[in-house]
Amino acid sequence: MRTKALLIAAAALAAGVVTSQAQVYSQNIVGYVNSVVPFGYSVQSAPFDAANGNSATNIVINNPVSGPGTGPLDGAYLYVWGGSSFAVYTFDSTQPTGFADAGDNYATNAPVLNPGTAFYINNGVGAYTNTYVGTVHIGSGTYPGTSTNVIGATQVYTFISPVIPVGGGLTSVCGFTNVLSAGPGTGNLDGDYVNVPAITNGVIHGYIQYTVDSTQPTGYADPSDSFAVPEPQIPVAGGFLFNNTLGTSYNWIQTLGQ
Repeated sequence: MRTKALLIAAAALAAGVVTSQAQVYSQNIVGYVNSVVPFGYSVQSAPFDAANGNSATNIVINNPVSGPGTGPLDGAYLYVWGGSSFAVYTFDSTQPTGFADAGDNYATNAPVLNPGTAFYINNGVGAYTNTYVGTVHIGSGTYPGTSTNVIGATQVYTFISPVIPVGGGLTSVCGFTNVLSAGPGTGNLDGDYVNVPAITNGVIHGYIQYTVDSTQPTGYADPSDSFAVPEPQIPVAGGFLFNNTLGTSYNWIQTLGQ
């Protein structure tokens, strides 16, 4: 998937700035990402909270219309992973919610797509550039000033993405860290698998599988864990399927500027 990204981080980086009259205090970093939704299948993800900062209301795929039935993505499909199977939605601007069931027979609620969630779009309509707009998700509490994607112990497969809108090396840029309890071979993710969808011309040809292995200089090995391979590259607004085989949860913690 070809992805174009432009993050306007300075647009509302107002932490510690208080206006003299309204006494408004903001810690929001707002921005946007332009991501191409090509013909056929592509991986997408939600790189921001909704513009109001409430991730529970995130509906991040735009299907602008001049009237019912004129959406550029009408007829395309959205696949949201539920842990064991995909829920399928049809883009349909004639429906009050903008979405219909997989057969495009009746309206369904629009899916909630929070930062850190990856999904597929099957676009049989034509190439379209979606503009994701919102605020960077910054957590609080245990890890203030960071963003955390919690991968549960019982979730064998999760379709995930960076919570912070960055792209590049999964470990070096995106902060997917294999924490060592001692030396090489003691990583908390050793033996788990990162599966990057292999998509060519809109067709999914399986997955490129990486074994997490702290004994390798890159931190990753081939599927049979025989030799080192370069770390996976995850684009902005992209994602991958993670296979958690260890029975323990993992907190993927990212910080701005890493």
